Amino acid sequence: MKNIIICLIGEEDEILSKQIAMLKERHNATVKRVTFDEAESIISAGAEDTLFISDDEGLANKAREKGMNVNSPQKMKESYEKAMEMLKTLGNIK
Repeated sequence: MKNIIICLIGEEDEILSKQIAMLKERHNATVKRVTFDEAESIISAGAEDTLFISDDEGLANKAREKGMNVNSPQKMKESYEKAMEMLKTLGNIK
């Protein structure tokens, strides 16, 4: 993935910011935070090799229809919490 496009209705919390930073570093990707109108334009153009992160289900569905990789902040937070639980569990096993 070369691009990470973020369009949020809500606020970006610390967990999401950390996850975006990790994705940016891991994939050497460009991160762009955009408005709703900019996101619609990007989706219409059908950006390839892009991860679209949005808490707007309508935009997310449009991006999926265009073949873009899509994730929601809520699902990313749930994944993060599960990973932290697994790490805590592994830390307790000796």
